[in-house]
Amino acid sequence: MGNTGDDSKAVSRGYLHGDFRLFHNTDTLGTEVGIHFHDFYKVTCVKYGTGRYMIDGKFYDIMSGDIILVGKNVPHQPFFTEGELYDRYTLYISPAMIEDFDIPDCHIYDLFSSGSGNVIRPKEEDAEKFENLLKRIENENVSSSYAAHLAARLYVMGFLVETGRTRENSALIVPLHLPEDDIMLNVLRYVNDKLCENISAAEVAEHHKIDEQSMLSDFKSAFGCSMQEYITNRRLTKAREMIQEGAAPSDACYACGFGSYTGFTEAYRKKFGSAPRLMLKDDAKRYVLTDFLPE
Repeated sequence: MGNTGDDSKAVSRGYLHGDFRLFHNTDTLGTEVGIHFHDFYKVTCVKYGTGRYMIDGKFYDIMSGDIILVGKNVPHQPFFTEGELYDRYTLYISPAMIEDFDIPDCHIYDLFSSGSGNVIRPKEEDAEKFENLLKRIENENVSSSYAAHLAARLYVMGFLVETGRTRENSALIVPLHLPEDDIMLNVLRYVNDKLCENISAAEVAEHHKIDEQSMLSDFKSAFGCSMQEYITNRRLTKAREMIQEGAAPSDACYACGFGSYTGFTEAYRKKFGSAPRLMLKDDAKRYVLTDFLPE
């Protein structure tokens, strides 16, 4: 399955209709995917392959058996080399489904917290357990048996529970790949921290004591999109999330760093296909994006 879409922009990628989607991709295409984010949770279980994964400004070395956890709206980017086998399961899970299973003593969404470590490495003897759970989800998805979707949904939650237990009891949390003083990672973290403020490229460059034009060029080379595209798309995604939660579009506009409501409306319409508006409850629970790239 080849890459689709324009990878020069930091956009939300993938598609999700309903509670979850599971993909199993095996190829040697590599991952020429720019930095991007989803409005749902994502788990990648690497059956075979080695590479790197950037999640929220942190790089991890990846190897066979690793489980990669990416939270909603968290910027990430995979790096797997063309010509080398990359076999993985990718699971998309809606926030609504995570919330449905949230109970006081078990917050499933905590699994995806960057502070907890986004990549875990189960013991070798646990690998078969996770693959069997994924195969059960896969089988129930195409089954016509009684309550097949419910069974698949329960297996998804079972997979997350086992992931949490494995990390707690026996897994290695994979260390970072690059040192904390990598300049482009520091720039990315700074932009993330200032995302909803009135920041400029000149200010970012001055803060890091680097040339502005070189910084902008290096940012695009490192992450596959311009800094302004990245900032705009993350702000739009955050604004949409606020509107889904009941905020007035004008409040979301200015809270997310836009200086003009007209400019915000135009950008929002271009990205999401409609003007920003308060959403009905059913609309707010839809997590529908435009395309899928086999990350």
